[in-house]
Amino acid sequence: MWCPHLFKRNGKIAPLFFFLFLSPTFAFTQEESEFEEITIFLNIQQIGGMEIPAFIKGQDLFLPIPDVFNFLKIQYTPSPTFDSISGFFFSQQDLYLIDQENNEIRYQGKVHDLEPDDFIRTEDNLYMRIKYFGQIFGLECIFEFRTLSVNLKTKLELPVIRQMRQELMRKNIYRLKGEIKADTFIFRKYPGFHFGMADWSVIATERQPGFSDVRINLALGSVIAGGEADLSLSYSNIEPFIERNQRYLWHFADNNYNVVKQVFLGKVPVQSIASIYYPVLGGIVTNTPTIYRQTFGSYTLVDHTEPGWIVELYINSVLVDYVKADASGFFTFEVPLVYGNSVVKLHFYGPWGEERSREQSISIPFNFLPQGKLEYTITGGIVEDWLNSRFSRANLNYGLSKRLTVGTGVEYLSSIPGRKTLPFLNLSLRVGSGMMITGEYTYGVRFKGFMSYRLPSDLQFELNYSKYDPNQKAINYTNLEERKAVVSMPLRLKGLSTLLRLTVDQIILSRSNYITTEFLISGNVFGLSANFTTNAVFMNPYVPYVYSTVSLGFRLPAGFIFTPQTQYVYNLGKIISLKLQVEKRLLRHGYMNIIYERNLAVNIDNFQIGMRYELPFAQAGFTASHGNGVNTLFESARGSLIYDAKTNYVGANIRPGVGKSGIVILPFLDLNCNGRRDKEEPKVDGLTVRINGGRIEQSKRDTLIRIFDLESFANYLIELNKQSFDNVAWQIRKKTISVSTDPNMFKLVEVPVAVYGEATGMVYLNGSNGQNGQGRIIIDFYKSDSTYIARTLSEPDGYYSFLGFSPGTYFARIDEKQMKKLHMTSSPAFQPFTIERMVDGDQAQGLEFVLNYEPTDSTSATHYQIEVLTPIPMDGIFRQLYEDIPVMIKPLNAIPDQKEQQQAPSLAPIPSQSPKTSVPDTLMTPAKKEVE
Repeated sequence: MWCPHLFKRNGKIAPLFFFLFLSPTFAFTQEESEFEEITIFLNIQQIGGMEIPAFIKGQDLFLPIPDVFNFLKIQYTPSPTFDSISGFFFSQQDLYLIDQENNEIRYQGKVHDLEPDDFIRTEDNLYMRIKYFGQIFGLECIFEFRTLSVNLKTKLELPVIRQMRQELMRKNIYRLKGEIKADTFIFRKYPGFHFGMADWSVIATERQPGFSDVRINLALGSVIAGGEADLSLSYSNIEPFIERNQRYLWHFADNNYNVVKQVFLGKVPVQSIASIYYPVLGGIVTNTPTIYRQTFGSYTLVDHTEPGWIVELYINSVLVDYVKADASGFFTFEVPLVYGNSVVKLHFYGPWGEERSREQSISIPFNFLPQGKLEYTITGGIVEDWLNSRFSRANLNYGLSKRLTVGTGVEYLSSIPGRKTLPFLNLSLRVGSGMMITGEYTYGVRFKGFMSYRLPSDLQFELNYSKYDPNQKAINYTNLEERKAVVSMPLRLKGLSTLLRLTVDQIILSRSNYITTEFLISGNVFGLSANFTTNAVFMNPYVPYVYSTVSLGFRLPAGFIFTPQTQYVYNLGKIISLKLQVEKRLLRHGYMNIIYERNLAVNIDNFQIGMRYELPFAQAGFTASHGNGVNTLFESARGSLIYDAKTNYVGANIRPGVGKSGIVILPFLDLNCNGRRDKEEPKVDGLTVRINGGRIEQSKRDTLIRIFDLESFANYLIELNKQSFDNVAWQIRKKTISVSTDPNMFKLVEVPVAVYGEATGMVYLNGSNGQNGQGRIIIDFYKSDSTYIARTLSEPDGYYSFLGFSPGTYFARIDEKQMKKLHMTSSPAFQPFTIERMVDGDQAQGLEFVLNYEPTDSTSATHYQIEVLTPIPMDGIFRQLYEDIPVMIKPLNAIPDQKEQQQAPSLAPIPSQSPKTSVPDTLMTPAKKEVE
């Protein structure tokens, strides 16, 4: 490709001009001499980077549209002459057209007019001025002229990011199964005391007419005696400050212990059969681990959140899937089932980067254990009710087989009238590949069962049944029976992706019963999020009450999100409510929403406007509403503080931090390659990492990588990118690190970046045609004490190199076995060299060897040696020739015996080609791999 700067430097103007005249490579509308073709490095946040061609004019940069879109996985189709590019951005309905001929861009219903000099067209590419990638498509590009690099940032979930997340989820599922293993392990530490996290929030509500209240919450997270210690204090101006409203818990966990793996003390979480409405002050002891390693089957999880929000699914602190809620907030997951009691949590994210502070824990009805596995949980304490009721519970589960787990236990609550002891039995059973059954029987209280069956077509049936003893006093229910059936089926057609779901729920009381049904159609139709739900309530002797709700959600120009919703009652034959919601992002970190709702049944209008802004250290917002004659102003602010003593870090965040963990990655140059950080070894910038969870922030000031929002007592796998550095001498030996997190603190992980030296040289052969470079010769490397290090092969031109030497003294020599079989000698016999300790890595050059044939009486043998220096086909007459000629020529085409490879120095199989800076795995002995 022609470069204008070469035209300026080349004195032969006429031939070059004649060539350009005949070859219409460019179709500039400007003077060609104004532009210069360069290569820039395109760096994209969260993805990485690549080198792409570009044009520069002064300080303006032009990027190739196909190269950028191809890297971002954005669909594009160029015209044959590259005068236009068309495609879709996120969905097939989100079309765009970049038209260079008419100098315009059509996108999201708008026509953007450009100037003729905003494009550069070549015969095989179309370039556009850099600013329009951000102004039109939201791909903000920042060009750094000094480093010839472009940093691309965007708030959109690009297709490439979505693809990376899906790949990450698949890897995380493998991690749940225990199929990914690390090469380095960093285990937990148990400090006596450490304080590291604090959360705060202030919420004020003013009503006119009416009362006002202020609520203040402060949570402190620390480590005491090696366990997580959390304290939560709450204050309200309308309630007294009492101990029952405060929370404190100490949690110790160690999965390496067999008898006791977890201990809880304080306000403990309880799973009880009896109805308990107050906190329990006591303790829990269990041998249930905090993590699990094997999955089987799946379970459908259905729930609701805000319309259009992204929901992430975590199982035992591992991200396994994410979905987007539809226009009414409906979403569904296929939850991989994990052995034991799964801790399933949902994280919620708004369409403009909002994050729901709460985590929703889901209880999976199935509890399977591996065959022969026994788990127990013992709970005891005082219920902080007005009776100070005593509570205790002990349960035991055992895996009878891979498909059947049984359990038993007993529960005691002193405030139950009559029988206070509740013995119970439970089981979980898998039948075939698609059916799962679970059941529980509590003597004198209830029986409940649940069955899920899925067909290969993804049609799923669920049955849920509960029957209560009419005389039971443990559960504050008046229900005698509860019956529920669910049928769901995904439907995927061209341009349509939806889910059909029918739910029938029946509750039987002592004197009456009623049935509720729900038929739901949810999905995306040509890029439009839609939800249609029909509900019916049947209760004798009343007429059934039937109504439908329709919700839509779609994007408008200028970044508005419009969500209309209406409800129609069939009994009345009219619409009873209308709801319109508009959301818009403001000032990059601000969010605004306006809601108007009209209740036609009672003629009440409700208007609401809200705004929220995210500061670096806190999140603040307000909501003002007017409805039914009442004005309400809701104001809130929240944030968190983080302290890390090891790195002298004090930070503020908008996300809750108490009970969480963090990791600090400190990469450093391991100049002496001993795997430990010495005082004189500096930090290094540029390392990129991946982790199965959390949020990564890379500091340019101190080159540290901090990972926030990790679960405590969990194992995380950190993958280091070995291609993070431009210097090939900087090598990462351990690329996967398993880290066990500590609660309420950051764990420091030091990553040594070994600085290796390189040895290069040539191998020559004295032959009848003089001295020429000789390929496929084995060069062995040793330490000065004759310890074998590694080996490499010379290239066809005789060049060889090897990268992987730590500072020290070494020597290189030609493999003796190969020389013996070839009847050759090497001069010199060995080449000593030294690798110095240097930041950029040292290089020992000029290590040359000259090969000579040993004198021989057989002229025919000498003739064959010369003929066989080039590869020969091993068939026909040449195979016979190969079998008959002397053994000294066989190493040129033969693979040596495996026994010979085990001797040092060994002769490894010689491939047809070998890279200059590394050796294939087939040539690496265990000693060689250890050096790497």
